[in-house]
Amino acid sequence: MIYDNLLTLTAKAPITSGLRQGDTFTPYAALVERIGRLAAGFMERGIENGAPVALLIPNSPDLFVTAHALFAVGAVAMPLSETATRSERATLARRTGPAAVVSTPALATAAELLIADVAPGLPLFLTDALPEGSATARLPELPGATPALYLFSSGSTGSPKVVPHTHAELLADSGRASAAWDLQPDDIVLDMLPGNFAMGFLLGATQAVARGATTLYWSDPMPLALSRGKLLDTMVGEHVTFMGAVPAMYEIIAGQGGGSDLGLRLAFSGGAALKRPVFEAVRRRLGITLRQDYGSTEAGMFSHNDCPDPDSSWDSVGRPAGDARVRIAAFDTGFGPSVGEMEIRSSSLMRGYLDDAVADARAFDEGWFRTGDLASLDEEGRIFLRGRSKLLIEVSGYKIDPVEVEETLMSSPAVAEAAVAGLPDPRIGNRLIAFVVKEAEISADALIRFARERLSVQKVPAEITFVDALPRSPAGKVLRARLVEPQAG
Repeated sequence: MIYDNLLTLTAKAPITSGLRQGDTFTPYAALVERIGRLAAGFMERGIENGAPVALLIPNSPDLFVTAHALFAVGAVAMPLSETATRSERATLARRTGPAAVVSTPALATAAELLIADVAPGLPLFLTDALPEGSATARLPELPGATPALYLFSSGSTGSPKVVPHTHAELLADSGRASAAWDLQPDDIVLDMLPGNFAMGFLLGATQAVARGATTLYWSDPMPLALSRGKLLDTMVGEHVTFMGAVPAMYEIIAGQGGGSDLGLRLAFSGGAALKRPVFEAVRRRLGITLRQDYGSTEAGMFSHNDCPDPDSSWDSVGRPAGDARVRIAAFDTGFGPSVGEMEIRSSSLMRGYLDDAVADARAFDEGWFRTGDLASLDEEGRIFLRGRSKLLIEVSGYKIDPVEVEETLMSSPAVAEAAVAGLPDPRIGNRLIAFVVKEAEISADALIRFARERLSVQKVPAEITFVDALPRSPAGKVLRARLVEPQAG
């Protein structure tokens, strides 16, 4: 189904539209032809309808053609993080039972270790020697309910879960996103996010191509803080008009000195809450007003802030796009009755986690997906996120939002970053522990005194632990479940 749609889309796209990486440009017409041959080759090697295939491929044209070839035969693409540990990759792969692994030559050793850990004897295909069959081979006709993609929830508050998406869901997501962003064939879309991250995979593999826009994949072996100047030069040279990234990336990019004549018409931020200082820094540095979007691994792209006055609504993630719908369910918070847990529905929402009825029962409310986000709606139906219901920590009967405590701690000039977690305490329910990365010298006692002057007593951390860095996912999310692992008994 996705392959047939891709044929239709690319037949309309100009020859100037396609995929770029480095000095290489490949038009969509050539990509589709190769995808057809690869699909036939995979079928000849026994990759069948419903077979999960683990992908150790950075976000790139290689990931695009491999994933679409698997879509074409009804197999399930399962992108894994190339930066994950051996144990992390094996744990995720065991949940799905992959039928094969596809890897770049540079990651071949990691792929071989994955096979040894999960199922010795699995076939390994390298991207520089993928099997190709006849371009005229007959590919299966696939219904919309055919599974196409396995992603993994971020694991920021617990163990990652397998998130399946069907052909119909991916097509619905690409249509909604490309329409909300008004992508056009002359747009150059920058994709700098990891391919195992939902926003990175969908932007590069399905959303940009939905309207014939060109995708520019960008990566660099150096950390973004050291390569941001090169990135900005690339954006200018390649005439990038559209980009999406997480707030942490925008913050780093905006820290680059000098000036750049960027031609961006739209830049959106997603994956985490945008802070006002980052919003302002991006406007000063990049000359563009960031727009917030809301999406998730489970739902894909959900909402986009297209308010005519972006300053007054800078902290809104916009209104639901396309057929997406939102409702606010009552939830006991300290923000008043207008704030509750955001529940959503859309045609791209997953129908359930893979083989996890317990997680499904917690995640769905009569077909509505419980996002775990606390939110309110204004009179125009715009969504304003207020916190995370799944993060609320009960202390002496009070429900404490750790984000509020973190932001208070980070208002100290001595604090670069902070994350707050709760440790079970039989007397008060939980004891607040703050994990702090220092910006300047400060003692734990001094920081607790700082918090006491600004927070009610139940919100003040009982303990401060100084760390060199907070554990984060490749997309920049703090992995809160890891914060307390050393203290777990």
